[in-house]
Amino acid sequence: MMQTISVNEQLWDRLDKAVAGMTLCYQCGVCTAICPLALTGKAPAVRKLVRLAQTGLSTNSDGTWLCTTCKMCEVTCPRRVPIVDVLHALRAVAFSEHKAPARLEEAVWKVYENGNPWGESKTSRGRWTEGLEIKDALEGVEVLLYTGCISSYDPRLQKTAKAVSSLLKAADIDFGVLKTQERCCGDVVYQSGEEGYLEELITENIETFSKTKASVVVSMSPHCFNMFKTIYPKYGATFRAVHYTELLTELYDAGKLKLKRPVEREVTYHDPCYLSRYHGIQEQPRRLLESIKGMELLEMRNVRENTLCCGGGGGRVFQETEGERLSNLRVREAAETGAQILTTSCPYCIQNLEDSVRTQGKRLQVSDVAELVALSV
Repeated sequence: MMQTISVNEQLWDRLDKAVAGMTLCYQCGVCTAICPLALTGKAPAVRKLVRLAQTGLSTNSDGTWLCTTCKMCEVTCPRRVPIVDVLHALRAVAFSEHKAPARLEEAVWKVYENGNPWGESKTSRGRWTEGLEIKDALEGVEVLLYTGCISSYDPRLQKTAKAVSSLLKAADIDFGVLKTQERCCGDVVYQSGEEGYLEELITENIETFSKTKASVVVSMSPHCFNMFKTIYPKYGATFRAVHYTELLTELYDAGKLKLKRPVEREVTYHDPCYLSRYHGIQEQPRRLLESIKGMELLEMRNVRENTLCCGGGGGRVFQETEGERLSNLRVREAAETGAQILTTSCPYCIQNLEDSVRTQGKRLQVSDVAELVALSV
């Protein structure tokens, strides 16, 4: 069956293991019907991808690279087929055959050469910390704050990094950042299917993290958090991985983070896919928002495990979008609530939602949860 295609045997072994779960699939088509990209007019035929994986007839369908890996198909699948695992296996085989999109390949090379997928200077990665008296994690810390590539370099998203840092300081947490020694978590490498370099990158990152003596690694991005939580342990990582909303909620519950200043605003919260569907982190961000005096939370139609993807996951943030953007649909949902602020806890979501607010002409402020909590502290 699959032996007719000449590729690395290890990659086919991975695909075989993923396809083992596909024996549950009876081609009902719920995955194709529920895919959020169907709303944009440019959706992968998920059922077809599943069938192609079962038969080994193709490893490079367009749908393989269109998918945002939001996992909506998995949570609605009546047989709980591991569709995203199969997609990643297909991508790994396609990458080994030099069939990945050029922009993803370019992003991987930039991670290799510069430590980030945008090709920014390594020496400027920690520049956002200047004047903030944030400890260098290599001096030894209890908590390592992993900023992530996009929050390190994007001026808008640096504000979120500064907000989280200020909150950890307010709670008297012994934390630090790696500054120029921080490198990409590997999410874009994982999403591209470049298995060989992924192992090298993760191994080097684990070694660097261990030098900080930190037992906890807290991430700004749900995508980094997912890598640390689910992928890094396969390579020997033993640290506790948390998303910053989890840690801030723990600190608030313990009385270490006090929210005293009222913020009189109506807000609506967008659940990032990689928090809500992948890891069930749904209540922590809401608890933080509802703990702010004067703040009222207004829910959108699609929330928690039914959240609507912003369109940035699965490596899509590095590729062109065809058809209407998912973030446009989400902004319209947010506007329907009457809220003044659309808030979330993912840098990709912030970026996409802000772009859509501008193009849709909606009168909404887009803020990260950490930024709103910092206002209250």
